[in-house]
Amino acid sequence: MAAPRRRTRKATPIEPVPVPDVPATVRRESPGLYHEESFADGSVRPVRNTTRAERESGQALADFFGVEPQLNPAANVRSMESVLATLISKMDISIAEHAPEVLADAWAKAVGPFLATKAELISVARKQARIRTSHPAVRFELTRQKAAIIRALNATLGEGAVTSVVIVHG
Repeated sequence: MAAPRRRTRKATPIEPVPVPDVPATVRRESPGLYHEESFADGSVRPVRNTTRAERESGQALADFFGVEPQLNPAANVRSMESVLATLISKMDISIAEHAPEVLADAWAKAVGPFLATKAELISVARKQARIRTSHPAVRFELTRQKAAIIRALNATLGEGAVTSVVIVHG
């Protein structure tokens, strides 16, 4: 006996979801996952086709949390430069203080010319100075002088810039 046939639904065209405060769009027919839409500002951007269930769940989340749906056609309106500028402005970094030239100068002032040629100040991050040397005797001497190195680096880089020293072999 033959298996019963499954009933299939026909795909219906998907209409764009109207979003408040966004100008009306003109849809260009395109089968597939994305279609292009022309916006009032003259730009044409790809917009993902959504099913009715996706639109309804997005609208439900938007109503509950008071935000716009995730698949909003106007969601991708920022340039890469503006996104990077925002991210960098939120980061707590001061590039000029930890530039390689500044660290090399501070290191030479902190330990003197001999040790400065035998060991290298790699970085100062999270108030921790990382020093690299491949000489065991220099490593021993740096370990002995940790407190003096911290004081000297703080005098050059600013009070509280360095609270600990890590010596890396290599």
